[in-house]
Amino acid sequence: MVFLFLILMKKLAIIGIGPRGLYALENLLIELEKANKNIEILLFELSDNPGAGHVWHINQSDSNWMNITERALIGIVGRPKIKYDNIFIEAFPSYHEWSQFSQAATNPDTFPARKKLGKYLHERFNSLHKALNTSKSNQLIASKVLRLDIESSHIKILTASNTYICDDVLLSIGHQSTELDDQLESWTSHTKNSPKRELYTDPYPLQQFKHLKNNFISYIGIRGYGLAMIDVMRYLTINNYGNFKVIDSSTFETVYYKTKEQHLKLIPFSLDGLPMVPKPLNESIDNWYKPSSKEIEQFKSEVEKVSRKNNDVNSIAFLMKPFAKITARIFLDLKDKAIQHELNAEQLESVVLNWSKDEEFSHSLFQDETLAPYHLIQHYVNMALGKSPITLDYCIGQVWRHCQPTLYKAFSHAKVNNEIIETVIALDEFSKRFSYGPPIESMQQVLALVDADILNLDFIKDPNIEMVDEGWKFENSQGKSETCSVIINSVLDAPKLLDVNTSLIKDLLNNDLIKPIHSKLGIETSKDGYVNSELEGSHPNIAVLGRLAKGSVIGVDAILECFGPRIEDWAKSYVHNISKE
Repeated sequence: MVFLFLILMKKLAIIGIGPRGLYALENLLIELEKANKNIEILLFELSDNPGAGHVWHINQSDSNWMNITERALIGIVGRPKIKYDNIFIEAFPSYHEWSQFSQAATNPDTFPARKKLGKYLHERFNSLHKALNTSKSNQLIASKVLRLDIESSHIKILTASNTYICDDVLLSIGHQSTELDDQLESWTSHTKNSPKRELYTDPYPLQQFKHLKNNFISYIGIRGYGLAMIDVMRYLTINNYGNFKVIDSSTFETVYYKTKEQHLKLIPFSLDGLPMVPKPLNESIDNWYKPSSKEIEQFKSEVEKVSRKNNDVNSIAFLMKPFAKITARIFLDLKDKAIQHELNAEQLESVVLNWSKDEEFSHSLFQDETLAPYHLIQHYVNMALGKSPITLDYCIGQVWRHCQPTLYKAFSHAKVNNEIIETVIALDEFSKRFSYGPPIESMQQVLALVDADILNLDFIKDPNIEMVDEGWKFENSQGKSETCSVIINSVLDAPKLLDVNTSLIKDLLNNDLIKPIHSKLGIETSKDGYVNSELEGSHPNIAVLGRLAKGSVIGVDAILECFGPRIEDWAKSYVHNISKE
């Protein structure tokens, strides 16, 4: 009788135990407890920090800062106590409880190192796994999954050393590498002829640059001008030759002091040359841009009215009109804190709508982005500090950030055509220069390195780059030139399914077990996370949560989304389905 029970016990594999995989496992156990069901669970995670994974690894450099305030991590709620399969699993505190977070509204926001959150996530996983480890029906497997095969109603999971059979699979594997673009391909070929030329196609882990940071002479080009560039910049310059020092705690004004001379030059470059825009200094200033609860509810209602029922829309006006209305009200309420103007609410709404239609749109109320790169950063820093008049584009970006969680919830799995989905995602990506901005201190460090003649912004906007014997020669529109022997690519791959080059995803695509919702986006999934398969007559029980489902779900890059309703929906659906059998 016991043998028959083991044969019939359902087996689930969760592939990828980072933050999403961790929260998926927790919610799975909560739902299994409610249904009084037991299953066999296989957990696949190659990182030695389950729960944290590679992105939040506890041994990474202190140079990797989060771009979300510690205050905002209130969204990482605690885990309740769980009783599953006669195992008692203790409750685990929220991030704020665990870190004993406390902050006055007028104090500057803090942005912890990623490893701090990683420590929390890893401890949270270990507290769970320690209890589960007492059961033979749960297993943690530190192996890379190479492929999945469908055999009748079962799924075979193949690793380099073993094969596992299960009934259902949840993929929560996060960031996947993609095929190199033409530029990186040509640069890779260029490095093969000389060991003196170095190209790094991925900025992480930063420790791979350890041999560069203390070189006496080093000229390094950094492809990209975003958050990863700042991480790389910070890692390379906190070295044996110098470090940063904040000289004004109220503004985070910073100097880079040299303990001894080093001939280090960092040359970042990007297509548009526009910097990341820092977030407001503290909660008090951030609240200038916060919509009311009534406005958020109205915004949610307007988006859901279309995304849940209507697939005939041909523009994103349903989203932008309520957003523009909120932004216009907030900008008017800024009064003398904002740049002076004579526009009324209706006129401001029109400007916001025009902004959403054209990335090149400019207006007299927008920041003049033709300024020299150094001065442009200063302007944005002063706005973030609340010390200079707020421009409308800065206001738009901060209001968008406050609306993002509602947008992500209301628009995921939208019943609109794929072009509208792509347009919304493209607009969200465009907004991230503001909404995903770094701490003020990061941008003050950029300025400090320019002052110290280490960071060179002369080539920041789309320079001409020529491959030469010494490496890569940069030339700007003014005729200035500089040559680097090293280039670090800090542009992270977009989750475009058809470009992913990992064996697991390529194999699933080749066998028609997954398909993209759009050629430029990720895997098509239903609301409960399960893949919509093209394979006729087959219904593989494969679910996907996170970055690879971009398009079906939006907001996949936000850490708080790893602890959101999409994961809860999957767990409820999975347990509901096995309870019916």
